[in-house]
Amino acid sequence: MLTKRQKIAISSVILATSLYFLPTIDPAKRAYFLLGIIFASYLLSVWSIYYQFAFFELVSLFVLPVTLTASFGLFLSRFATSQETRFILSLVYIGVMYTILLSENIFGVSIERNIPLVRAARTVGYLTTLFVSFSIFTLLFGLRLHFFVFAALAASVASLLFAQGLWQIELKETNLRRLVYFSLVAGLVVGEITLAISFWPLDPPKMGLAATAAVYVILGLLQHYIREDLTRRTLFEYLFVGASVVLLLAVSTSWGV
Repeated sequence: MLTKRQKIAISSVILATSLYFLPTIDPAKRAYFLLGIIFASYLLSVWSIYYQFAFFELVSLFVLPVTLTASFGLFLSRFATSQETRFILSLVYIGVMYTILLSENIFGVSIERNIPLVRAARTVGYLTTLFVSFSIFTLLFGLRLHFFVFAALAASVASLLFAQGLWQIELKETNLRRLVYFSLVAGLVVGEITLAISFWPLDPPKMGLAATAAVYVILGLLQHYIREDLTRRTLFEYLFVGASVVLLLAVSTSWGV
């Protein structure tokens, strides 16, 4: 019988292999193949760490795996890449997906009983949330969508990222009404920020950095608030990082003057 670690490794390799061959699919069918990979990432993630999930856990535990797969899939289907680049990206995907699913498994076990690893899993979850945020926001902006469509998608994705990030703090003791409220409001704020800076002459990586900085600040502050350890110093530190990113983008952007 397979252990969870073995299941996680198998799932990561299967999905990475599918993503590697995605660009070789007929362009007319590639979008359907990508949707299939994204759906498979959800099913394989559930299979890898399966236990008796509550309804909300079926969403919160698998936001990161699905969003990670979608971001890598969009990149590989949208942009021409060499075999070497696809191979490197596949290895990166395996490493990140394996790490995410291990962390989600720890959260799942922690719902039933307290384990020492949950604090480390929260740190990993926070960092992988930022990595996935940068990936998906960069890719969405790179699609050159209408700025209102981009902002709406950014707000929706951000709300899901906030939901899973906030759920990790209290797990089974989570106040779902408060979590949903915080997630929707925070997602709306990120959507408004992306809408505002979409008028800046930014390239996709810089847009991804700006949106990820917003997620970093808002998610960090909300997590401290839920843990009831939010201080003025913590608030200042997060706002300082956010302001520094804005200043860096403003200085490094070519304004055409």
